[in-house]
Amino acid sequence: MLLAHKVSAQQFSGDNQWVAPHGVATIVGTVGEEYSQFYAIAALVPEWEFNLQLTHYYDDPRDNTGEYTATSLFAKHRISQSEDEATGYSVLFGTGLTPEHKEQGEVNDALESWWIMGTGTYAFADNSVLLDVLPGVTLNTNREQESDAAWGFTYMSRLAIYDIIPQSAIVAEVFGTAGEAYAEPAYRLGVRWESPKWVVAVTFSEAFDGSAGAGAELGVIYFTEPRFCFGGCR
Repeated sequence: MLLAHKVSAQQFSGDNQWVAPHGVATIVGTVGEEYSQFYAIAALVPEWEFNLQLTHYYDDPRDNTGEYTATSLFAKHRISQSEDEATGYSVLFGTGLTPEHKEQGEVNDALESWWIMGTGTYAFADNSVLLDVLPGVTLNTNREQESDAAWGFTYMSRLAIYDIIPQSAIVAEVFGTAGEAYAEPAYRLGVRWESPKWVVAVTFSEAFDGSAGAGAELGVIYFTEPRFCFGGCR
């Protein structure tokens, strides 16, 4: 199975149980109609990934003018996985929300929102169909439009289908946030080309009611050699 076949492909809001091999760093860049993103991810210790995400929004949701950049910091720990690494479970937690779960009309930067979610990955049809399910909880503590903190239940599910397009996956996902920290239910559709070192994805995302969405996006992912380890890489 290719390294890229297992990766979460951060252009999609869904994730899976897979964690990069110890010492591997992942660099991600995306460009879209509503925002651009940069990720730096390092598997500094076995079974863990540490993530820095920068999201540059072209319009400030507080007044729909200007630009701003939001920061997210989070970690991922693999709990268990099958011998073929296709299925399993992990947990993610951090501060600063991704665009898919950003509360409407609010600016959520690092240390202003906190979240945790679990991932469950399930394989079907000889691992050619992968289903990811990610329930979670978020707390927004610093809200521009409201004085009180807001809780939310985050949800997302992603389906990736292989063996239709050579060396590629057709991916569909749904996501949103229920509760006080509400984010519109939305979908994302795309195609992801995968190789051992590079992944390229083209996607389209929109709210189900057409009120919002990232629109068209292009993303590129690169995996380094295992050079980034606490205590040295073997």
